[in-house]
Amino acid sequence: MSAFLVSVGIGLSTAAILSLSAVAFTLEYAVSRVANFAHGEFLTIGAYAAYSAQTIFHQSVALAALVAAAAGMVAGLVLNAGLIEQFRGRSGITIFIATLGASLILQNLLVMVYGAASVSYTFPQGGLHHVGPFLWTTSDIEVICSALAVAGLLYLLLQRTRFGKAIRAVSQDRALAQVSGIPARRIVMQTWALAGAVAGFAGFVLADTVGTFSPTLGFSFLLLTITATVAGGIGRPYATFGGALLVGIVLQVAGTYTSSAYELVFAFLLLVLLMLFRPNGVFVRGSAAAVRA
Repeated sequence: MSAFLVSVGIGLSTAAILSLSAVAFTLEYAVSRVANFAHGEFLTIGAYAAYSAQTIFHQSVALAALVAAAAGMVAGLVLNAGLIEQFRGRSGITIFIATLGASLILQNLLVMVYGAASVSYTFPQGGLHHVGPFLWTTSDIEVICSALAVAGLLYLLLQRTRFGKAIRAVSQDRALAQVSGIPARRIVMQTWALAGAVAGFAGFVLADTVGTFSPTLGFSFLLLTITATVAGGIGRPYATFGGALLVGIVLQVAGTYTSSAYELVFAFLLLVLLMLFRPNGVFVRGSAAAVRA
């Protein structure tokens, strides 16, 4: 098996985790017009919540995943109600500073509770499997399947439910949605809860994949998340999955033929190129400010 195909296989697994984080980020932005720089801490909170659940319930992977999603949901609700809604209507730089401050506070709270040393799960990774030209662990396959499941459920949610239609309406014009009878504030809260749950689950699978993690887990992953969101088109949940696929494969292949230590450098370079030449996303022709079908 060639190094290229191995790197593409690993890139697909990375893209699956990245897509979960990026779609949560783009939902937050779509309904609040806020680039949430505390988003990475939703992942970290989910990872540590699952770690705590593991110490209590031992090898229950499903329960740990549910606890991670629930913790992320709570974090999303609290941040939106306690910070984002309070600063609604303020300048972008004000909200940027506020969410960055929240990120640093949450990181230090996690250090106080869990310590700064790295920890790890004890869940088995399973054996290696040849799936077509790729080589994946059981954990990799589960992550990819979960990302596909989330993509399918998100499509059904946005297209087939009243809640999904309300999200799309609020993301396009919150004031108009409000006067049209849509409870915009409640929809925004519910969307942040949904995004937090997806991000919390993403933090669990990310921590399980990297092996050991610390309170900076999500913050370190934030640049990759933003790059994937921009690549797909911010505000476009479906295209975000394509952006994550592109970024995951490109970074992994580049790291294979150079050094994985340069992953963040490649991510930053790719982000700059996207902002220069495709600011609305690789898969988007027009504006991408709102959730679109």
